[in-house]
Parts: sequence; structure tokens; C-alpha cells
Amino acid sequence: MDRKILVTLKMIARPEKRSDFLETMRGMLQPARVERGCLNYHLYEDVENRNAFVLLEEWASQEDIESHIRTDNQRRLLALMDLLNEHPEWRFNTVSHTREMDLIEEVLKTPR
Repeated sequence: MDRKILVTLKMIARPEKRSDFLETMRGMLQPARVERGCLNYHLYEDVENRNAFVLLEEWASQEDIESHIRTDNQRRLLALMDLLNEHPEWRFNTVSHTREMDLIEEVLKTPR
């Protein structure tokens, strides 16, 4: 059974390149979302720093993320690094187990 891959990419755009960065990112979201194995692909803006963004991706398998990395869309993302203030922070996490609200409920009803 394949394990899900969660990708987190933290980026801080140079203030003078923010609009170029956002325009390019907006154009990349939908094409990635229709790729095989894409479960989630969203860009979020930091509420404390308007130039800081997090791209969250969720892929069904290692094979799917590897296929995504080979796309022209991903090459566009790599080219965007010139618009950043600092090196991006990229994390690829392999998930073997996922819990939902049941974890919170379980913890809250367990005495300390």
C-alpha cells in the first residue's frame, strides 16, 4: 500500500516581486490539482507577514509526487525561487497513518 506524501513549501516573496509571485502561483494551482494522485494543492498567505506563503500539497503516492516533480508546472515553481527573499523551506513527509477529530476527543476524555 502506498503512503501519502505531504509536501510543505514555505516561501517569502521579495516585496517588490509579490504580485509577480502571486500571479504565477495562481496559474499553477489548477493544473497541479488535476494531476494524477493530487489530493490537495493550496497556497496560503501568512496573516503576520503578507510576503510569506505556504504551499501545501498532498499526493496519493511516492510515484505521484515523482511524476509531479517532472512536470513543466513544477519547473515553473522552481523558476519562481528568483522572486524570493530567502531560500525556501521544502519538506516532504511520508504519512503512514492519519487521525482526525477522534484523537482530540480521545485525549480530552482521558484523565491526566
